[in-house]
Amino acid sequence: MGSFSIGQSSVQVDFEDFEIRKKHTDLKAEFLKQSIQWIRTDNNLLTPRVLLQLTIPKKYNPIYIKIKDLVIFPVSSKESLTTQFYVNLFHPQKILVYQNDVLLDTIEINSKSVASSSLKQWVDYSCFPYNLKVVGVEAEYSATGCLMNRVGKFGSETPRLEVAFSSPNLLTPSGDQPPFLFSLVDNTGVETVLVNKNTKKKQPVVISANLPEKLYRLKTALGVGPYFFTNGTDGVKRGPSTAPSFMLYGKFDLTETSSLKAFDALIYNKAFFNNSGLYFSYDLARVYDGQVIFGALLGFQGLHYRYDEGYPTQFDFIYPQGFELTYNHPFGMKNSYLSLGMFASTTSEPYKNIWLRYGSKVFYEINYINWGKGTSEIEMWGLSIGFPFIKAF
Repeated sequence: MGSFSIGQSSVQVDFEDFEIRKKHTDLKAEFLKQSIQWIRTDNNLLTPRVLLQLTIPKKYNPIYIKIKDLVIFPVSSKESLTTQFYVNLFHPQKILVYQNDVLLDTIEINSKSVASSSLKQWVDYSCFPYNLKVVGVEAEYSATGCLMNRVGKFGSETPRLEVAFSSPNLLTPSGDQPPFLFSLVDNTGVETVLVNKNTKKKQPVVISANLPEKLYRLKTALGVGPYFFTNGTDGVKRGPSTAPSFMLYGKFDLTETSSLKAFDALIYNKAFFNNSGLYFSYDLARVYDGQVIFGALLGFQGLHYRYDEGYPTQFDFIYPQGFELTYNHPFGMKNSYLSLGMFASTTSEPYKNIWLRYGSKVFYEINYINWGKGTSEIEMWGLSIGFPFIKAF
């Protein structure tokens, strides 16, 4: 079946909507319903597979089963020959049962038309950012997945969206089975005609998306909001006080799984605190079908602090390392994300930076920072709102 990973259940499959067609009355074929798995291929197509069990009287021995290029030999017991193997419900292959060199039976799996319902048509979350629409398959089980490619030279890369589509009953007019691949490079949709293998009727299908004219590697954002802090130096403390904060965030994509991330946080009242950082970020693990990403943050920071006007400004390089846990499209909210991150000191000098961020283009962040060196210390937390700023490259 090719390379794949196990994905989360997406469509509520009703096995009553699928039928196993065979001619030989001595052959017993049935789905093992508790064995269903959703598999994700390299092109982000998520489809269900299930174990099919064949039971054949032993008098027909020797028996072997062929599915495309795969040959399967059953287990022999006293009275029967039995085997189990996976079949993909959304693009099933013909199953050929041979006795010696004679074709004993051909088994096919078909799905019935279903009531128009979004619970039967799966558009993968990889398609969410592009507002992908598939029209013409509302009465069929279907699955659609997306993979974005960058085309062109660095600094002027344009999008090419590969859309993989599968539906168990839809074939090309010449009889080719899914999955099918559509390539979109702009907002012009792809129009085609597929044939329902049960009714033989032609079904017009239109696939369209909203694609940006250019794919940017560098994205920045600005953030503002109130912070509440307590600070001190040489045994003198003040606070809690309130001050405005000004944030600058930047991300430069290197690959699909790695990037450079930078930030600058400025808090100014009578006290002055400026914290800047540059980090290499890369994905350590992807779970929950790739929606939850655990990433490492490796880098360094620069920190300015002044207790009050007239006091000296301190500067320090610090090397806290961190992580970020990101949940994309959380709880069914499309094109949103929820992330939890933290920097922790790797030396005896105390430093802690924890944030919780939620949003899409506009985001909200709760942040806690604690730092100290010698007789100086500052502790703060605040709420800020961020907006997209400059895009480049």
